[in-house]
Amino acid sequence: MQLIKLLSGLLKVLTVLLFMALVIVVLIQITGRYTTFSFVWTEELSRFLFIYAIAVSAPLAMEKREYVRVDFLLEVLSSKIMKYVDSFIYLLVGAFSAFLIYYAYEFALLGENKSSATMAVEMFYINLSMVLTFSLLTIYSFINIYVVLKSEQKEGVR
Repeated sequence: MQLIKLLSGLLKVLTVLLFMALVIVVLIQITGRYTTFSFVWTEELSRFLFIYAIAVSAPLAMEKREYVRVDFLLEVLSSKIMKYVDSFIYLLVGAFSAFLIYYAYEFALLGENKSSATMAVEMFYINLSMVLTFSLLTIYSFINIYVVLKSEQKEGVR
C-alpha cells in the first residue's frame, strides 16, 4: 500500500502542476489577443496539458471513489450486499479498463511519425495518455475492490 500512496502523491503533484501550467498558458493566450504578440502554440499546448491533466487526475477520482454514481435503487440494499455490488462494479470497471489498454496503445501507435501542427510534438506521446489513464484506472479499480471488501467487514452493517 505504500507504493500506492507514493503513486497517488505523484499523481496529485502532476495534476496540480499540469493545471497550473494550463492556467499560465491560457493567460498567455489571452494576453496575446490584446497585444501585438502572437502566440500560435498556446492553443495546442493548452489542449495537450488538459488531456494529460485529465489522464492523471481521473485515477485519483477512482482512488477516492468520487465518481458520480446513481445509487437511488442501491440505497435500499443492506451494507453486506452493497459491498459486493460495489466490488462487482469496480471489477467491471477494472476489467473494461484493462481490456481498453491494448486498443489505446494501438490508437497511440497511429500517432507515430505524425506531429502536431504548431509544436511538432509526436502525436504518439499525446495519444499515449489514454494508455496511462486506462492502466491507472485498472490499478485503482482493483485496489477499490480490496478496500471496499476490507473496510465493510470492519464496519459491519450501516
